[in-house]
Amino acid sequence: MRNMLAGMIFACLLPVGDVKAFMFSDGTTLSCSVDGMVVAELIPPVGDSFYDVPRTGLVTRDGGVPRILWNAPRLAQLPPEVHDFLFFHECAHARISTTDELTANCAGLVDMRAAGRAGPEFERQLRGYFPRESAYWNETFACANRETSGAAESGLPHPAK
Repeated sequence: MRNMLAGMIFACLLPVGDVKAFMFSDGTTLSCSVDGMVVAELIPPVGDSFYDVPRTGLVTRDGGVPRILWNAPRLAQLPPEVHDFLFFHECAHARISTTDELTANCAGLVDMRAAGRAGPEFERQLRGYFPRESAYWNETFACANRETSGAAESGLPHPAK
């Protein structure tokens, strides 16, 4: 009940239309950037076909330009770690132009680590929301671990930079 009430309050406070920056569960904000340009983040109006499919976020492209659509009530009901991770997941869809969910998960977690927003305790809590036997989530973390250690070992710039 508390989460539903918080979700309704959050949804009421957010304007329909452009979102200036994503607000994390700790109140800080960040914008997704692709090729030096800020990706527009939008909350579609109630009744928009976006809501016909149950989802929390979606990257669309208008003339090749990415934009992120958010379902504010669903986003507000998520645990803080999942809520915050989704920003990086959707931004990864926009940044590397992928429709593959596992690729976006992996890149999103790598970017989240690079931004200093993920670490062992955060990731333990995030991982706790998903079944231990989930091959999808196990591969998400394994992929991010490979990518993070590979970038550090090779001396190559981090993918988010």
